[in-house]
Formats: sequence, structure tokens, C-alpha cells
Amino acid sequence: MELLQLRYFRTAAKYENFSKAATYHMIPQSAISKTIKKLETELNCQLFDRHGKNISLNSNGQIFLKSVDKALNSLDEGISKIKTEDSLIISIQIMSGIRIANELINYVKRNIPNIKIVLYQGESKKGISSDFNIMQSPINTQVYDYLTIANEEIMVAIHKNNKLSRRASLKLSDLTKEKFIAYDNNNPLRRFIDDFCKQKNFAPNIIFEANSVSSFRSMVEANMGIAFVPSASWNSVENKEVKLIPIEGRPSRELVLAWDKNKDMNCNYEQFISLAKNWMSSV
Repeated sequence: MELLQLRYFRTAAKYENFSKAATYHMIPQSAISKTIKKLETELNCQLFDRHGKNISLNSNGQIFLKSVDKALNSLDEGISKIKTEDSLIISIQIMSGIRIANELINYVKRNIPNIKIVLYQGESKKGISSDFNIMQSPINTQVYDYLTIANEEIMVAIHKNNKLSRRASLKLSDLTKEKFIAYDNNNPLRRFIDDFCKQKNFAPNIIFEANSVSSFRSMVEANMGIAFVPSASWNSVENKEVKLIPIEGRPSRELVLAWDKNKDMNCNYEQFISLAKNWMSSV
């Protein structure tokens, strides 16, 4: 059982609507549905009664919600106390760009040695009240202020034994007969690539969907298929078996550091943003 499951369950219980819970957490509805289903499987009981597209919290769900509320409230209270006792603690939720996030965080730590940075991955900011978010644009600019921290070019990762690996660049039309490895539908990068392909009227032949970086890379490295990848993130791990080939038009995704527009900005937050700007100008 994971913390993320509990937060998604509490939100779904509050709204009694998976779609509204997904909107709250800024993720696809399918991610909420799958998470709740997995939680129910682990508990060996249903937490919601389903009535077509409508749901309602049942007696099992009501009992479980009381325990979940108690546990999450206690956890959130502990996080708040830590923040109060140590003004140099900053929490960051990483929704995309783990490699970029690590480089930024290491830069900040080198400049503020006594800072503590608490990291969360893959969960909505609203679920954990993080100070900052690292996410893929577009974002809701009515909710967030933001700073662009990276633009990663999307390229094609191809095994060296594939004849296309000898090309200097590729068109999408060159890839119609190729087999593709992709991340699952809950991954922000997958959604970006799906949108890009849809705009170009290209439908990749996806033969495998991975839910982890290691399985994704291993399939490409084993020449099981090709993949669309962010070039900088892929090249963070050296591999001589796979080449990255530019795509015509050179698409790229934007990664941003975002924070709540209504956030009370103290000197530590402003210093963090300033360091992020300095880091951007140095890379």
C-alpha cells in the first residue's frame, strides 16, 4: 500500500467522483480508477459502490476513510512541524524530468550546504502541499507562477543494428514500419509524445508499454523496438548500443519549476528561485 493510493482514495471519497478527483490531482481519470482498483484488490474488498459512471462510498470505504484521514493528517502535521522548526527545508514534487531535477538540486545544495530538500515523485502538489513542483508544460497559469528550467529535445532512440541508425535525421514517415517502446499512459512524457504524434497524423506501432525507466531502456537496448526519448535525460546514462537521431522539426518538451500563485514567498523561497535562475544560465 502506497501513500499515493491513500491520497487518491481520500480525494475520490470526498468528491465521490473519479473525474473530479483526477482534475484535483491534475492526472488522467484512468490513473485514479486504476489506483483505487489496486487498493481495493490489496484490501480484498470494495470501497465504492459503482452505479454506471457514478460512484458512492460504501460502508467499507467509510470505515477505511476514518483511518486514512487520521494517518494522512498526522503525516501532514509532522511535515508542517518540520518546516516550522527548520526554515531551510524546501519540499519539491517531481512530476517530470528527474534527471534535470537532480542537477538543479545538486546545484542548490552546493550553494546552500545546510539546506534540506524533501523530494516527492509522481504525486500532485495539492496532495502533499509541496513548496515547488518540477513538471512538464503546459501548466495552469491561473494557479501557478513558474520558471522554465529546461527544454529537452525529443529524439528517436534506435539500436545501432537498425539501418535507420545511420541516418542524420528522420521523418515520422520513415518510422511507419518500426516497432515502438513507450511509457504507459499515465506518464507525462507519453502524453506529450501522443499529442505530438496526433498533431502530425502519425500513429506509432507500440508493442510494449513500460512503467519504469529501467524496463523502458532495457527493451530499446535489446533492439526490441525504437522509442521517442528526451535526449538529455537519455544521455545521462552512457550506452554505446543505442543512437539518438533527431526528428524533422526538432520537437522539444519544456520543463518548469512551478509554485502556487498565492504562496507567501519568504527569503528562502526567493533564494531558491534565484539559484534556479542562476543554474539555468550556467547550463
